[in-house]
Formats: sequence, C-alpha cells, structure tokens
Amino acid sequence: MLWPVTIIGAIIGAWIGDVPGAILGAVLGHALDRHWRLKRWAELPERLRQTFGSERATFEHILFLCLGRLAKSEGRVLPEHLQLARDLMQHYRMDESGRLQAMGWFNQGKDAGDRLTPMVRKLLRREPARTAELLDCCWRMALADGALGQRERELLDQWASKVGFGSAEQQRMHQRYQRQRSERQSRQAPVTSRDSLKAAGRLLEVDIDASPEEIKRAYRRQLSRHHPDKLIARGSGHQAVDNAGERIHQIQEAYERLRRYRGFR
Repeated sequence: MLWPVTIIGAIIGAWIGDVPGAILGAVLGHALDRHWRLKRWAELPERLRQTFGSERATFEHILFLCLGRLAKSEGRVLPEHLQLARDLMQHYRMDESGRLQAMGWFNQGKDAGDRLTPMVRKLLRREPARTAELLDCCWRMALADGALGQRERELLDQWASKVGFGSAEQQRMHQRYQRQRSERQSRQAPVTSRDSLKAAGRLLEVDIDASPEEIKRAYRRQLSRHHPDKLIARGSGHQAVDNAGERIHQIQEAYERLRRYRGFR
C-alpha cells in the first residue's frame, strides 16, 4: 500500500532538515494519509481539491457519494443498487459525461468512511431545502435490496441527525418504501400456468424440471449477462443499457416463478 503524503512529507523534510526532518515529515504525512484515508496516488488530487479547492461540492456530488457508501455498507454492491444509481442519473437528466462522473463519485463513496458525514452536513446547511430530497434518495438506496441493514440504518440516522432531520420524517420514509415494495409484491399473481413456467425457463435458459442448483446457476448467469457494466463492456448501445433494469426485473420474476414451483429457497 502506498502512502502518498507520507512519501511527500519525508522528501520535503529531508530537503529542509536532513534525516531528522525526513523522519518528522514522514510521521506528519502518515498522520494526514490516515486522516484522509489515502491508499494510492490517484486519490490525492481529488482529496486536495475537496480540502483546499474553492469549488464547492455540488448536491449531485454528495448524493452519489452517499449512495455508494450505502450500497457498500453491508459488504456487497448488488445489481439493484447499481440500477437505482442509474435511474437517479436519468432522473437528474445527466448526459454521458455526467453519468461517468456520477459513477466515479458512487465508487468513491464506497470507501468514503466517516469523512462523508461532515460533507453532508456542510452541503445541507448551505442548501437546507434539499435535505428531504437527499435523504429520500438515500432511503431508496438503503431499501433497494428489500432489507434495511444495521449499518445502513446507522448511516441514515447519522446524516439525518447532523442536519436536524427528525426521526418521525425518517420513519415515514421507511414506511413509504416498505409499503411500495409490498404493493409491488402483492400485484404479482400466483403462478399456476404451465406456459408461464416454460416462459420463465426460456428466459433463464434452463429446464423447469432441472435441479435447484442448476436453476440457481442459470439465474446468476443471466443476472451477470445483463448487468449494465457487462453490457457497456461488450459495447452494447444506450438503449440496451437503459433497458437493463427492466430485463433484470424480468429475470428475477422468472426465477421466483421457478423457485415457488420447485419449492426451494
């Protein structure tokens, strides 16, 4: 692991004060590396801009940092998290360069750690009217996979408390997205038709009487095949990438049909 400011501090210290200066510079630089959570040289310019630059972080910048932090907080970023991030990029009418920048912020947010909280507080004190908007998007990301993890709830409570957003408002957001998810699930009709089972099998490219392990493998294979990042890597057009969310939803529904039909978890 490289410690950029440690190395810079040692070089400057050696230039100013020979060996003792190099040691002191390295110690001070290492402390700053740990405070900024720097792990490689590429992260240093962005961190310096955030700390000393005159340009203020935009709402979208902080939003996608928060979304990335929430998506990674329980250990693994899921396709549902990535699709919601893309949906929000479309909601904010980002062009191609804006989407690439937002995805970069999302990826930075995964490792943002505790330094993200003061950034949220500073933004929302400057733009208090957007507090509900930011936290609403964050609740959507926290519940994108259908469950609210402990770390996700801690982050939401931490950000809300720093800007004076009450627990009642937080609870209403939680209940609203839980209710919406329940309504979507209740609209899914029970599957009894043999034709619909065959259609699910064709979508997953697996026989409906295959073993549960084969069905699970086919499901994961199709999710990977239609993942937005995989589509981009294969050179698929914008239309295919934009439709990836709907395709993944269809794959998930097909898997649920076969899972209920075969009776496995």
